[in-house]
Amino acid sequence: MKAAQIGKRLSAIWFDEDGVTAIEYALLAALIFGAIVISVALLGDSVKTLYDDIARTVTDAIL
Repeated sequence: MKAAQIGKRLSAIWFDEDGVTAIEYALLAALIFGAIVISVALLGDSVKTLYDDIARTVTDAIL
């Protein structure tokens, strides 16, 4: 393969923007996933307590 052909191929790969959008979406999904994990870790016990209180109230109302 000639040096000019190698240079053209490397240039084409370097300036190719087809995969940029996929990478941006992957980074955005990772940020959203990280926010969900942190929220669950910080609020998990209080949400569990809230649902337990609601379940207890509903159970007491039925019985």
